[in-house]
Amino acid sequence: MAAFKLFAEKGYEGASTREIAAAAQTNIASINYHFGGKAGLRLACAETIVARFNRLRQDPEAIQLPTCLKEPQSLFENALLRQAVVILSLEEAQPIMRFMLREAHEEGEVFEHVYAHFFNPTFTMLYQLFLQATGRDDSEAEREELKVAIFSQISMLAYFRIGEPVILRHQNWSSYQSGQIDIILQVLQTNIRNIVETYRRKT
Repeated sequence: MAAFKLFAEKGYEGASTREIAAAAQTNIASINYHFGGKAGLRLACAETIVARFNRLRQDPEAIQLPTCLKEPQSLFENALLRQAVVILSLEEAQPIMRFMLREAHEEGEVFEHVYAHFFNPTFTMLYQLFLQATGRDDSEAEREELKVAIFSQISMLAYFRIGEPVILRHQNWSSYQSGQIDIILQVLQTNIRNIVETYRRKT
């Protein structure tokens, strides 16, 4: 926890092993022994985050949707809303997002691991659920546009963490409490339904 928060805040180069050890209340020798150094610890942070989110993805019923939401009309809507609940409710979601974004821009070993074991399977799952929800077939002619449509929903959700300080300031909110989360989820649900309806294959 201490390590990935420092990596998220300062980046790999900016977070020293000594600083990480102090935050984790351990010593540098212990980090070297267990992880082989700072690079190994960085990868271990990514593996822990991926494993945590994958457990939630593989067991969606473990995430309860709040009663303010309408019953999901599709598995695509259900999956996105459950991810939204996690991202908005998880205390460490903001540093996790910052860590992931930093690694994405680095495009190194950690990003390759996160992409292969989390992003790619998640995007693939959402694409299949979107096809199912809209009644479309996977066609080369439409594939790029449909994937961008899905990314438009993911990016909208992600911004509520990436741009959290801006949103809180503009909305005059101190933090995301249950009432604020309910408002965000209701708007997200409306947008998800709108895009599914826009792309639904008419029969």
